[in-house]
Amino acid sequence: MTGNTERFSDRVDDYLKYRPGYPLALIETLVSQTHLDSQSQIADIGAGTGILTKLLLDKGLQVSAIEPNDAMRFAADQQLAEYSGYTSSAAPAERTGLADASVDLITAAQSFHWFCNEQTRREFQRIARPGAHLALIWNQRKLCTPIQQQYDDLLAQYGTDYTSVNHMNLTDGDLSHFFADGQMQKLAFEYRQYFDLDGFIGRVRSASYCPPQDSAAYHALTDALTTLFHTHQIDGQLTFDYDTYLYLGKIHKP
Repeated sequence: MTGNTERFSDRVDDYLKYRPGYPLALIETLVSQTHLDSQSQIADIGAGTGILTKLLLDKGLQVSAIEPNDAMRFAADQQLAEYSGYTSSAAPAERTGLADASVDLITAAQSFHWFCNEQTRREFQRIARPGAHLALIWNQRKLCTPIQQQYDDLLAQYGTDYTSVNHMNLTDGDLSHFFADGQMQKLAFEYRQYFDLDGFIGRVRSASYCPPQDSAAYHALTDALTTLFHTHQIDGQLTFDYDTYLYLGKIHKP
């Protein structure tokens, strides 16, 4: 993750405004299946601006947000400082700075593809208590509709490295060795997001693969997005439908 730490530094405002959240049903499932309570310690790795962190704090849980990007972590600190269960650390996934055997649940929402490596696996083993769980979460756009197919084509055409950093490049095999005996549940939840034109373009600007705003590629992309929006909008709005995937299991311990 070290080489990617600063990718989102100039996108924080758009990230706060336009990134999707996560279904409340997923949070309920996560809490019930891992038997969390107000004393449980959670490490939210690659916490970003705290989208998942906040949902966990709203359940009265203790959450340490681990985020190496200063701008994103500062945004989370501003939003979440009022929660007594919230702490944050400027650290990468490979070196969280958390104590040995100190957490009951490790979460990574929309971030694990940045640090799916052997160093992170060993770090998770180190900070996990016996019986601790790991929850990996991604929103995945439903690509079965014409607008999503056309939108995906535009990202592939104009995005700086869309195809190489896409989280869908990870396979179940890439994930399974982080879990005890390679055993993980894969649960799916539905989620929906609505955009006007500004929000639609802002959603793209929040992504790491969006070209720089002073580039010809950015202007070509936003022109194409504007045309796409007007082609598919209904009453000035677009709808994005997601499958939100939760990979859940106990953490592999050596």
